[in-house]
Amino acid sequence: MKCNHRVLAILASTTLIACKPNPSESEESAWRDSFESRCAALQAHELTGGKIVSAELVPAGTVPIFGGSSPVPMHCRVQARLNERTGIDGKPYAIGMELRLPESWNRRFLFQGGGGTDGELRPAIGATAVGDAPNALSLGYAVVSTDAGHLNEPGPLGPYQFGADPQARIDYGYNHLPVVTLAARGLIEQMYGNGPARSYFVGCSNGGRQGMMASQRFPELFDAIVAIAPAHRVSDASLDALAQTQLLASIAPRAADGRPLLGAALSSEDLKVLGDGILAHCDRLDGVADGMVLHPAQCDFDPSSVQCAKGQTSGCLEPRKVDVIRKMFEGAKDANGHPVYTRWAYDPGINSPLWTMWKLGAPEDMPPSAINTTLVAGAMSHVFSTPPIMTSDLYGFMLETSLDELRARFRRSESPFAQPAEEVVNATSTELSAFVERGGKLILIHGMADAIFAPQDTIDYVEAVKRKYGARADEFLRLYLVPGMGHCGGGPATDSFDALAAAVRWVEQNQAPQELLAKAGPGSTFKERSRPLCPYPKQATYKGGNVELASSFSCE
Repeated sequence: MKCNHRVLAILASTTLIACKPNPSESEESAWRDSFESRCAALQAHELTGGKIVSAELVPAGTVPIFGGSSPVPMHCRVQARLNERTGIDGKPYAIGMELRLPESWNRRFLFQGGGGTDGELRPAIGATAVGDAPNALSLGYAVVSTDAGHLNEPGPLGPYQFGADPQARIDYGYNHLPVVTLAARGLIEQMYGNGPARSYFVGCSNGGRQGMMASQRFPELFDAIVAIAPAHRVSDASLDALAQTQLLASIAPRAADGRPLLGAALSSEDLKVLGDGILAHCDRLDGVADGMVLHPAQCDFDPSSVQCAKGQTSGCLEPRKVDVIRKMFEGAKDANGHPVYTRWAYDPGINSPLWTMWKLGAPEDMPPSAINTTLVAGAMSHVFSTPPIMTSDLYGFMLETSLDELRARFRRSESPFAQPAEEVVNATSTELSAFVERGGKLILIHGMADAIFAPQDTIDYVEAVKRKYGARADEFLRLYLVPGMGHCGGGPATDSFDALAAAVRWVEQNQAPQELLAKAGPGSTFKERSRPLCPYPKQATYKGGNVELASSFSCE
């Protein structure tokens, strides 16, 4: 196999690659010609249970992604459709996949997790869910992505229509994982003459849910999984979003059509008062005032501390808003007063456009542009409900639906939906024995200002695993909480770090990760700041020195 000496420099301490040093120009040319011809030959490859749609050589350059672009080396891009069929709704379905195979392969395979309700083939380059680490393709990984069994249809309700088909729900929930992984490995072996030496998974949000699903249902697939902001209890989190929307609507002014103007329920000034109040109460718990809450476990903020006193009209919150915020952060309750999901952390990242985007949307938008009333509402009504509630009025659905009645629909099985949606989409099992026995490693990461999946839910999962496995849990599990970070990144945070590299060292060099070095990403409030991300339950504590540097903090 041809050597990429830049990759070898990064992988110098591993033994995955055996290469002849300094190939001649003729050898380089022969390898490129061979690589190009083998890429083209994949077009005719007979794929078990599917078909190759395209196989083409992509020259070195850049690939558009996340509103920007990312550099990539020369590689072979393969797209395929697996398990093609016609659904009970009469529509065509298939599990789509994109596999990118670098000219200089490091014998590693990466499954790139999806997002939202999937439904599109994102460029399979292994771009990190957070931060600015090099994409995996540029480091020599073979990378696959998938649409998880359906393609979004046109129109605002297009991403959710697949919920009418039972198999499409199952493919979305978990079945795409083994189907795509096995197909990708077969193509890798066809291309390079051997299969991957190591396999990894990285994903955020729904991608994090997919990773946790793999560790629980398909423990043989991956050597290590990095699950960021995992949606592992997505149905319960969605019910909580329903309850929060109804709470916010109760204090929102009315639009011309008489409906609550959700985006105006809390103003930017309200959120600043709330964020400043959290900082005033909890910032110094870590030993220094730096605009971050690094000791969230000790932050016992009470929103009544920023409630307006009699006669006060600015720099404070009205009593009714304080009441709504308190109820939101306590978490939704069912009709019997029992928690539906979990509680939320008070973090200054609440005063961030990312938090507003999920909960409120723009103040003037009607129907609201809050993601809770679009993506989350569509998933609940069309995908999680049995039978599906095919409504075009997602905001009305959020305002008028009973939480208890909806949760009952999530737990219902009714022909042709043999499995309750809750069982299909949630990844809550702590039974990881098979994953652990084969040496699997699981890294969980969660932003403390996440607006859709509560960090406490991930903490609760880790605590449950530790109760089950005791001290042995440290051999395969790590959790990192990121102060200030919103959903999958952003916010007043140090949200740029390389968790994949930590996972590789853990698997291939037996170096269990301790603290992760995190820097302020491009969208962070802090421009030159770094912090250690500490393995839970440790927290970063100031020990003296330049407050902008990670070296001034220790994990305790």
